[in-house]
Amino acid sequence: MTDRTPDVTISIVNTNNCDMLLACLDSLTAGDHGDVDLEIVVLDNASEDGSAAAVRERFPTVRLIAQEFRNGFGANHNTVVRATSGRYVYILNDDTTADDWGFERIVSYLDAHPRVGVLGPRIIYPDGSRQDSAWRFPSPLRTAVGALTLNQFVWAQSRRGRRQLVDWTSGAAMLVRRAALDEVGLFDERFFIYSEEVDLCRRIRSAGWEIHHFPDVTITHHQFGTSESIPERRINEMWRSRHLYWQKHHSRVGARAAALLTGWQYLSRAAIAAVLLRLPERLRPRIFSQPVDPKQFRLHAKGSWRVRGPGMRELAEEWNARKGSTSR
Repeated sequence: MTDRTPDVTISIVNTNNCDMLLACLDSLTAGDHGDVDLEIVVLDNASEDGSAAAVRERFPTVRLIAQEFRNGFGANHNTVVRATSGRYVYILNDDTTADDWGFERIVSYLDAHPRVGVLGPRIIYPDGSRQDSAWRFPSPLRTAVGALTLNQFVWAQSRRGRRQLVDWTSGAAMLVRRAALDEVGLFDERFFIYSEEVDLCRRIRSAGWEIHHFPDVTITHHQFGTSESIPERRINEMWRSRHLYWQKHHSRVGARAAALLTGWQYLSRAAIAAVLLRLPERLRPRIFSQPVDPKQFRLHAKGSWRVRGPGMRELAEEWNARKGSTSR
């Protein structure tokens, strides 16, 4: 045992994603991380697939918080942050792996750049293709420009393949300096899931810290591991979070304009996707990063006006009610 403060606290939240979680932990514990002192913490979000038991059995050195109720992304990571002390907190999805996590390079970079509050690695899909992982902050003006280009050239900042200052970075894999969290606070728990990392990065940037993209390290993200099978709830929750973000950081008029302009983009995508689906697959141009699905694009367009149906928060609340569990 040692009283030494860990260099990096790795915070992983899991909900019924046992196989991917174990693959992530296999990846994290397999390599040699040099002199970096790591603390790996898994918060199990009341899984029913044996995740907690599997972690206890296979990874006894991993700290497990077996939560008996279900909560949101930011709230769960906040629980880990409050229970740990690492100088840097690595917010990490349970559906990520890496051939080389590069912790020595990451810690050296952060130690050498004391005003960097958040660091985001390069992220790829399992097939090796690039997954955009750093973007400009969404705003009414940028949304208006994006409406003219269907967002092709406005937002992503991670495509240059070099270290650079960015606005915000993906919550699938982001390192946050604890000193920055101590200054600005943790995730805003009003965001159940989605946009909470955008809000956190904005608050950190507003406090004078920097956000850096760090492509020296590459992470593989197996996207939408737990919500892929419930797209309507996922889209509803995504739009609730977008509306909350714009209302929090922009005027009422600006927030409404940004939402409607984004909705127009999705309507345009739905129309284009309907045409593309009539073509043989080999002839379809790759113009969308998302799957070509007119129905989902239309759901996004509806959400831009008003979210009427249940989202991921209600799914968790329904589960908690059935089990007699509570987050309070």
